[in-house]
Amino acid sequence: MWLRHAERALKASQRALGLGTNAALLAIMSAISLDAGLRYVAGQPIAGVLEGVELLLVFVIFASLAQTQVEGGHIAIGFLTERLGGRARAALRAFTTTLALGLFGSMTWATGELAWRSWQMGEYAAGLIAFPIYPSRIMVALGCLFLCLQLAFELATAIARLFGSGENRT
Repeated sequence: MWLRHAERALKASQRALGLGTNAALLAIMSAISLDAGLRYVAGQPIAGVLEGVELLLVFVIFASLAQTQVEGGHIAIGFLTERLGGRARAALRAFTTTLALGLFGSMTWATGELAWRSWQMGEYAAGLIAFPIYPSRIMVALGCLFLCLQLAFELATAIARLFGSGENRT
């Protein structure tokens, strides 16, 4: 029962992150198109487009980590898992998800500390336009955090399947 509530909450957060990702992609496409058009027509590019796009790409990549995990879009090797039965597959899934959770949990902690320090000192990129760096650093930490939440949900699901919970058997 609680897994269903967790799944709904994760889906809602992933929808919100997806909207943010789409908005960032739209901003990137618009800025690059406008910059290229002005460069071609007027011979004058827009100052700071490259730096702004670089920072927005961080939002696009890290905001979509959890959704990519849900869709099975991360690199996976299926030739072994496809041959395993239900319990063995669930055990392997629990093991690999635990490893991923440990890795991304560490990344969340480390990038969270970096984001906090960046925000405290008001870190900005050096360049023609001083873009703040801390929002992108915060997004790296949040993207890793939401991936950890998704991995924790998948681990709970794998454990429920492994030990025969009727709610999550497939």
